[in-house]
Amino acid sequence: MSELMTHVKQFYECRKIQLLMLLEEHNLPVELLFYNAYESTQLFNDHMFVQNENRWTFEGSSATREDIGLFNIRLEEIRITSAEELDTLLPERLKSGQFVYIWVNLDYMPHWIFGKDYLETGSLHSVFLKGVRTDGDKTLYLLEDNYPEFCDYVDSSVINNAIATGDRVWTHLVTIVHLEGWHAQRLPVELGSRFHNWHAALTDDFRLYDHIEQLIELEPEDPKTFYEKLEHTLSLITGSRYLFSRFLKFAGGPAELTTRLDECSQLAERMKNAFAKAVFTGKVNRSKMLPLCRELKQIDMECFQLLRNNDFAPDFSSSTITPAV
Repeated sequence: MSELMTHVKQFYECRKIQLLMLLEEHNLPVELLFYNAYESTQLFNDHMFVQNENRWTFEGSSATREDIGLFNIRLEEIRITSAEELDTLLPERLKSGQFVYIWVNLDYMPHWIFGKDYLETGSLHSVFLKGVRTDGDKTLYLLEDNYPEFCDYVDSSVINNAIATGDRVWTHLVTIVHLEGWHAQRLPVELGSRFHNWHAALTDDFRLYDHIEQLIELEPEDPKTFYEKLEHTLSLITGSRYLFSRFLKFAGGPAELTTRLDECSQLAERMKNAFAKAVFTGKVNRSKMLPLCRELKQIDMECFQLLRNNDFAPDFSSSTITPAV
């Protein structure tokens, strides 16, 4: 897996991750979809600590369906009502070379182990179907997943059960990805305009880092949950800053800002890894973590000022955004 996709996995939810990986496999310039991945820490703070969510439910404002639509990539949604309908739809679409995303009940996925990989029965997850073949009277689907990494054929009955037993609002919705119409003609003007509007609206108070400092000082009653929350928060910061720096580098952005963003991402990842370790050990080295948090806040604020004070116009020339053959 590329370094870019490793950071994509740190930042986005499962469906976006799998879609971005598909686009990268087809040599599409996914870096352009990160033009607004530099998210406000106020947004992270609200999501993680006010709404008490986790990083898997963070939607964010980048790599949206609308932005993906600028590539003329169409996402077709079909709501099924029966297993018979599914048995017709999936082979038909997969044999025609289309790509299918579905939501499934993890209890039926053979590569996931309840109690080890996830802790709540009936948990929903996105998976990607990319091929079909028959074995006697059996129909087998080529299933790809990224949590954990997995790609193998599974019996159609597995898919049917995973869909039939999940929340129908999600599992009965099948998404077909159409890549055949990809083109770059709309991108320069549309992305340039969206980047300009996003840049003009930038705001942040960076109080999230002060909050993290206060939390580092605490002795948590439930260390696993406590440090996992901090791990998730730093994961969002890590992915956000790294992916935006890849956009800047791809689109000819300021070298100083790109460098500082990479430093910000690396320091955030260092803290994330320390919190991930604390999930199991139950403690962190406060004398090391507090200075790191203050340094991270300073670097992120410098990145913000560099970004706000720079009139950088991204290079969206056709030679830049045309995928390799």
